[in-house]
Amino acid sequence: MFYAAQYGHKSGAVKKWFVDDPRYKIGKEPAVYALEGSIAITGALVQWLRDNLGLIEKSSDVEALAATVEDNGGIYFVPAFSGLFAPYWRSDARGAIVGMTRYVNKGHIARASLEATLSRR
Repeated sequence: MFYAAQYGHKSGAVKKWFVDDPRYKIGKEPAVYALEGSIAITGALVQWLRDNLGLIEKSSDVEALAATVEDNGGIYFVPAFSGLFAPYWRSDARGAIVGMTRYVNKGHIARASLEATLSRR
């Protein structure tokens, strides 16, 4: 997955971990830039839940499973199966699930997995 977000008219206005590219320029107006960053293991995380853990039968089942709980149960998933991409760029990073208790069930794991594809803390 490649993330791009429009952020303004000044190149170089973002942290060094992202690429800022001009998106468009109309007439004499200043160019509008976007920041971009690669995010690895988005859809593959759902495949991992299906193929490696057997939590779901098909990938489309993950949303319904995640909806069986109100929150992530206090667990957080770092899906660094092939390192961390933007904004950290750490090829040596490895994945982790933290915050596990006996309260956590497969719905919490599904929810934390979906949340992890949207969050880069």
